[in-house]
Order: sequence, then structure tokens, then C-alpha cells
Amino acid sequence: MALPLAAAAAVESQRWNLEGYRRFLEIGALGAVLLQALLRISFVPLTVNMIFILCGIRLALPREAPQRRQLVLMGFLLFLVTTIGTFEISFLFWAVAWTASTCLALLQQSWEASASLRRGHVPPPPYRLILGWTGAAICLASVCFVILPRQTMGLRFFPWGMRGLGGTAAGLSDRIELLDKGPIANNRDAVLRILPPQGLPPQQREHYAEALQLLRGITLENVVDQRWEARSDLFLRNISAAEYEWEHLEESPDCLGVELFVAPNPMGIIPMPLGNVATIPTPGMPVRQSLGGSLRWQYPSRRWIPLKVIVYRNRLVREQPATGSRLAALLQTGRDTGAVLAWSRRIAPDELTPTRLAERLSAELRTFEYTTNNPSGMAQNPVQDFLERTRAGHCEYFASSLALALRHRGIPARVVNGYRLGPWIDEGGYWLVTQDQAHSWVEFLDIGGIWRHVDPTPPGPPSDLQGLDIWATLQRWTDALRFRWDRNVVRFSDEDQMAGLSWLQAKATALPSWRPEKALLRAIAILLTLILGIRWLLRWRPSLIPNRGPRGIQVLKPLLTKTRKSLPPTEGETVRQWLQRLSLARPDLQTQVDQLAEAVDAVSYGGQANSSLRGMVREIIQKL
Repeated sequence: MALPLAAAAAVESQRWNLEGYRRFLEIGALGAVLLQALLRISFVPLTVNMIFILCGIRLALPREAPQRRQLVLMGFLLFLVTTIGTFEISFLFWAVAWTASTCLALLQQSWEASASLRRGHVPPPPYRLILGWTGAAICLASVCFVILPRQTMGLRFFPWGMRGLGGTAAGLSDRIELLDKGPIANNRDAVLRILPPQGLPPQQREHYAEALQLLRGITLENVVDQRWEARSDLFLRNISAAEYEWEHLEESPDCLGVELFVAPNPMGIIPMPLGNVATIPTPGMPVRQSLGGSLRWQYPSRRWIPLKVIVYRNRLVREQPATGSRLAALLQTGRDTGAVLAWSRRIAPDELTPTRLAERLSAELRTFEYTTNNPSGMAQNPVQDFLERTRAGHCEYFASSLALALRHRGIPARVVNGYRLGPWIDEGGYWLVTQDQAHSWVEFLDIGGIWRHVDPTPPGPPSDLQGLDIWATLQRWTDALRFRWDRNVVRFSDEDQMAGLSWLQAKATALPSWRPEKALLRAIAILLTLILGIRWLLRWRPSLIPNRGPRGIQVLKPLLTKTRKSLPPTEGETVRQWLQRLSLARPDLQTQVDQLAEAVDAVSYGGQANSSLRGMVREIIQKL
């Protein structure tokens, strides 16, 4: 958003007249908006960016100064509106650029108005002031950030996502639709960061990674034509608080404790590790059980929320026995899926146990090719086309084929949508899960009424973040910086404020009490009195100091300070010689400078008082 305003400021500084290019600028603005829409910029940022582009165009075109200031004010109000819903660290740099470019535009406008009233040479604007103004704004914002009250919970304005024109992108979904589904585009948006305990040795990290390999999102049991949907009466997760067990994790080797940092998403689904887990919800953000056995926030969030989770490795998940209508639903196969039964009979003709059958069919599916191009998406029967012709697809086709094959063989099965565990970010000390790691797998009902999971999808390509090149390293450092920003800045709450105040109070209380003695106080008072007296004598009695060139008369010190860069005195130069050089450099001030030189000679050699010199020096400084 700062770029259009910075470009407008550059146009103003170079005095370019763009009135004849108005139509091209408007067409360019329309093209920029369409490009952002194709890049899947969401609706609200797209609208705000469009208004900022229009403000930049109006600033660049010839306008009167009051209109330009009104446009900058309008852009500033839009900037404030944008900051309410933005938490990314990249926005901090854009905010600094916005402040600097606005200061540049306002400085240029104000300088033009004042420079038009002057005669002779017009110096350039004091651009160095922009750094000071921008730094002061950052310092003021930092102080306000630390001391002002803050909200502890954010709610979304819209409960649904608003995407652009870029088509289907990778990510978690609450259903699987196999018909009329084109290629899936990459989506690097962060979903989850998983933090193991601090100081965890690298050899134990593998045990955590094994337990976190699959992260359950939502369970899909109903089949309608070529679509998988979730049941609303399925509850799988234990959301009871377990603070005591969290505090004593070291005493329980079968319990793994991790902290999840969950990104905001329109559905509010919280990906959870497989198996028996217990959660410790964040205060103010309760967790509830929802559609398809998923866990969701009670209130939609606009920021990352931490959640502590305990994984019980040796405890089985117990569900209600599948009987009646639910058992019938778990055996439904939908329409036009006879080819799946024929394929499963060809691969495993014998009657096998559920585990053996699932393993054999999964082994065959892993010989297929994994691709996000989706060659079977537009077929009339996508699953049949996937099994018999293309033998290539993404995880939804692998999971759907296996689940339908098991159901055709009389084994209750279902599809689970969730995520694979992402790469380990050593720079930040966590696992990163993005939308590209969205994944589907199968759960089937084994002998004894126990649900077991199986993943028939062959391994996908490794993440770009796992590389050793400069670009991968830069991406990891950038993500680690974003995480630290969110954890230490965005989540800075009133509790943190009180903790910081308590820390300061404790440090102040621990300081040793020291009181100076009366003799020391008297010595300090006498020393300060002497310093003030000497300064007064030097200021009001310049004739007491021997004449040493221009610096001999103290009343000229402000003028020397003002011109020390452009016109410094040289060694051995007298006052009159220096003032003559000043009058030659500034012809518009020749009369005032000559009068000052005569007055300086009268004070230096004629013994006159220097009372009139101050006014003359002040007048020259103002004109400088």
C-alpha cells in the first residue's frame, strides 16, 4: 500500500506532469487490481489496495495542495483500518515505508509553499528530517504497544473464506468431491506449528515425529454419489483439561506433550495427532467437539492460538460400537463403484482379515503415481478412471479407492482429512505444517471393534524447506522470524504487561538503598553553581575572551553552527574575511552580512556593546 504513495511522492519531487497519461494510469490501476485477483488476494485486502492505488494516482496527477493533503489523510484512515486485521511481521516494514513516504509527500508539499515566498536560490527540502520523524513514530508506537490496554480475543468479520479467481488450492476441506475437480495449485500458507518440549534431544525428536506423523482434521463417513461427507453425530476427541499430567510429563514416559500454534482458518478446525489425546485449552478460547469428530474453537479467531496437547501412546481410542444405521452407513459404496470391487478382487481374490486386506490393497495403490494435476478429475467416473486408466492422482483418490474397496468387501471404512507432519524448522525449533501438507487417509474397523488407520498414498515430493540452498535457508529463517513475532508481539497480552510490571518492581525492590551524605550534597551544589556562573559569564561577557578569529565573539556561535557544513571558517581567517565569504555565497543577504561585519569590528576594536549583534545574527539565521 505504500508503493503507490511513494511513487506519487517521486513524481512530485521530479516535477513530472502526468496529466496527458491519465487514461493509461487508470488502465494500469485496473490491470493491477485484476492481477491481484488472479493471485487469490482475498476480498477485503483487494478492495483496500485498489483504493490506495487510486489515491496514488490522484496524488501523482496535478492537484492543488489542499486536495493532496486530503488524499493523504484519506489514505491514512484506510491504513488505520487495515492495521486492525493485520498481524504479520511483514506489515511492520510496510508500516515504516508508509510512514516515511507520507512524511516525504507532506514535506514536499510544505516546502514548495514556503520556498515560493523566497528570493534567489531555493535549497532542497531537508530530507534528513524524515528519518527522525519516522523513528519518532516507531518509538511512540512501541510505547503505546507496551502500555495501552489490549484485546485478548479477536473475532472474524466473516465466517467464510473469500478466495480469488485462481481455482482450487491445496488445503483442508470438510468434504471430498471427486467429480469435476481440476488440478490443485500449491498453497504455502502456514496451518500449524508444533513445538516439542524445550531442550528435547535430537534422538528423541524421532519418537515425537512418529507419533505426530498424521494430524486428524475431520472424519468423513457418508458417501453421496462421488462425494464424501461428515456425520454430525460423531465425537472422537477427549478435550478434558489435564494440567496435572502436563506438569508431570517427565514422570510418564508414555505421554508426549507438545504445544500447537494453530493458524486462524474459516472452519476453525484444529488438527490433532492420532490416537488418544487430551488438550489443555487456552484461557478465553474454549475448544468444542464438532462435525465429523473434529475439534474446533468455540469462537473463530483472527490470530494464532496456542494449545497444549498430551498424546497417550499406549492407550487405544474407544468408540461406540457401529450398529444399526451407522453400520449401514459405514458400508455404503455410492453409485457407479462396481469397478472398485472388481479391482479389489483382482488384487486380493482371497478372503483375508481386515488388516491383511488393507495392507495388500494399499501396497498395490502405492505403485501408482502421486500427482496434483488430477488427470481423472474430469472423467465421468473418476475412481474407475483412476484405477483402470491413469493410475495417477492425489491423496483423495487413493483414500477413496481404498475405503470403497474395503466397504465392498464388507469391512466398515471411512476417509479422514487432515495433514501430514511438515518439515522440521531447526532455526525456530518446531515442525511447520502448511496447506500443502493437507492429506487424506483411511480408517477401517478391525477385529475386536478397534479402528486402525492405513495410508495408501505413495510419498510425495519433499518440502522445499528441507533443502540446503540459500533460498530454503532464507525461507526457514523468515518463518522462524514470523513465529517469534507472533509469539512475542502479537500475543503480547495484558497478562504479559502485568508480568513485566511485576518484574520491574522486583528489580527495583532488589536495588540497594543508597542515600548521599550532606557533605556530598553541598559539594555537588557548589559545583553546579560554579558551572552555571561560568556559562553566564561566557554568554554575557564575550569581551573577556581574547579575540581568536570568528570564534572570539560568542554571539556569532549560532551563525557558525548554522553554516559549519556549507561555509566553515579556515585557519588564520579573520571575522571580516569569513563574513565577506558568506556575503559572496549568499548575494541576497549581502546587505545584512556587511552590516554585521561593521558591527563586529565596532565591538571587537571600538569597545562598543554587542547588544545589537544578537538581533542581526538572528535575522540572518532566519533567512538562511
